[in-house]
Amino acid sequence: MPEKFYWCLVLHLALAQLLVPAAGEAVQVDSKNVRDIIQSNELVLLLFYSNTCRFSVQMLPIFDAAADQLRSLIVDSDQVGLGKVDCLKEMQMEIDFDIGKYPTVKIVRHTHVSSKEYRGKRSTEALIQFVFKELRNPIEQFGSMHELNGLVGQKYMVIGFFERKQHAEYEIYRKAASNMKEHCQFHVNFDETHIHNKLTFRRELNHTDSHSEYSGNMSNFTEVLSWLREKCVPTVRVLTFENAEELSEEGKPFVILFHHQDDRISPKEFEMVIHADLMDELDNVIFLTADAKLFAHPVFHLNKTDADLPFIAIDSFVHMFLFPNYKDLHKPSKLKQFVRRLHTGELHWAHHFDEANEESTTASAEETEIVITMAPESKFKALLPSKSRYTFAKDEL
Repeated sequence: MPEKFYWCLVLHLALAQLLVPAAGEAVQVDSKNVRDIIQSNELVLLLFYSNTCRFSVQMLPIFDAAADQLRSLIVDSDQVGLGKVDCLKEMQMEIDFDIGKYPTVKIVRHTHVSSKEYRGKRSTEALIQFVFKELRNPIEQFGSMHELNGLVGQKYMVIGFFERKQHAEYEIYRKAASNMKEHCQFHVNFDETHIHNKLTFRRELNHTDSHSEYSGNMSNFTEVLSWLREKCVPTVRVLTFENAEELSEEGKPFVILFHHQDDRISPKEFEMVIHADLMDELDNVIFLTADAKLFAHPVFHLNKTDADLPFIAIDSFVHMFLFPNYKDLHKPSKLKQFVRRLHTGELHWAHHFDEANEESTTASAEETEIVITMAPESKFKALLPSKSRYTFAKDEL
């Protein structure tokens, strides 16, 4: 055996041994093997834990049992991997994966770390069910556009047209779609008459002005995924109890429109203004709409009632600031100026200035309009990640 081939074989066997977990356990992941584990599996769940955290100690045997059972349930060993990271030993990994509490289960699909964490029940059965749900193909096949028109919820749709299923470009589409399935509906039509494979995004199925076609490289996973992210993540998202904590983990202030449950006009007006004037703020804040009935506590906290709806507020995770007058939404750059004053610190300064000086100050009418008197404390800061919090639901302990 040639010496070069021998040493390659030794290296391969050593690496394979490194990735083999102890019997009945998840793989112990560290900075040396994390890349290989992520790259060699379609889906990876990474449990970040600390042995000093009792909730982590409770979670570890559950996670190990799920890993053990999945090995016998899934024939293809490259489909899924469960790994665990000891944060006391791998502090840099804790920073790299932005871990804010123990235990945290991160989801990695096709080498991309999801912004969503696993938030299901902490049981072996629930973890296994989650894995099988994740491995399902998110793309629904259809035969004709007439068939698509009959679907319920025809918004944020990505439609693929491919020559055949066994095509490398379709596999790229499938992998990219699995990373964006929380945000878009994915569909595909296979027909040998399709000369060129293509992808089309439709914000609303029957509104042609909301259509756009992908013009990049269909064989490039990163490009396709980037395009899907650009199209599928809504400019304005709906705030719910289910996604509030997840949204807070993005670390951006909330700009929230509170509205009546049956009000369909103000959310559209809000979104139109953002599309027209505030697209450059998407990296700095999160634009949200909230049903005031569901979020009655923040509404009350802001000293507002149903009679004041709709209204707009910013939650900076320190204070909540009210946009002075909803009717000013349509005045050019009014909301934009309000958001900018958050970034410059003017809103925060005005709150403390007014707290220390009850008498009015000399200011122009324009400046007076933005004075914030005694801004209430944030109602969403409790959702921010903290190492003193845990991810178990109380009824599971």
